[in-house]
Amino acid sequence: MEALNNLIKLINEPLVQFFLWVGVLFVIASIFVERRISFWISSVGATYFWIKYQDQTVALKAWLIIFTIFAVILILKQAFNLNVVLLLKGKKRCPMCCEEAYRKAKVCPHCGYRFVSEQDECKS
Repeated sequence: MEALNNLIKLINEPLVQFFLWVGVLFVIASIFVERRISFWISSVGATYFWIKYQDQTVALKAWLIIFTIFAVILILKQAFNLNVVLLLKGKKRCPMCCEEAYRKAKVCPHCGYRFVSEQDECKS
């Protein structure tokens, strides 16, 4: 029962409500347009309605969180040449055809490129 009360308290937080609205709008927009475009439609749409009918500082806090996440991903990509999205999906990009393949794959399923494993690199 206490977990349910904590969940209700969490849902009543304005920042959580903002992101729930972004999620709902994202699902609706995803039906009609591509995922990347639907993210921006849902984010900007939720921000517009939130600023118009709710507290503006909540929308600003939410965008600060969104931009912080983007900045961290960009820094990881630039500094360490690390693609966070592929890492989370458990995949890697084929250098020959640029398609995604599972991280443990030895051969690209799309073009047949043989990945050089780290063990093979050490031997040569």
